[in-house]
Amino acid sequence: MKQLVTLAAGAALAFNIAGAPASAMDDKEKAALGAIALLGIAALAHNQNHYHEGQEPQGADQTAQFERGYRDGLHNEPYDSRHSSASYGQGYDAGQKERSNRLAHKTRDVHGTKVPAAAMQACRDEAASSWGVHKRDVHAIKAGQEGSDNFYIELASGHKHVICGTNGAGQVFNLRNGRL
Repeated sequence: MKQLVTLAAGAALAFNIAGAPASAMDDKEKAALGAIALLGIAALAHNQNHYHEGQEPQGADQTAQFERGYRDGLHNEPYDSRHSSASYGQGYDAGQKERSNRLAHKTRDVHGTKVPAAAMQACRDEAASSWGVHKRDVHAIKAGQEGSDNFYIELASGHKHVICGTNGAGQVFNLRNGRL
């Protein structure tokens, strides 16, 4: 919802400024339009779960630095120590974490445990709904099996982790914060 409001405000300002003659646009209006464009792009490209609790960037410059670091970390680029800042470092760490989450599994075989598709889908849906993210942003990083039909799956999205208990048919019986 926050992203939608930011984008709507940005679009309204852009249409107002675009309707004015180019000679009437002063430097402050140009800077405001640029900042809103940056924030709108950042809001679309980024998930709030990637921020540590209480470490959300303040202002357009810190947000842009965080996003630059996040992209570098996500795509396994070298750390840019010549142009780094605290926000860049936090973004880089978040990008590296998200990269490791995304690469943690490629199939239903999660670290040696064969998890039924129905169980995996039910846990992803449950975690995505509780975190308010799309299920493609929820990654299974560990799994364990207890008995013949009980599975425990650790899911992550950004810095958040949850353990989902389910059976092979996909009936979730436990969802709690934490790690396996």
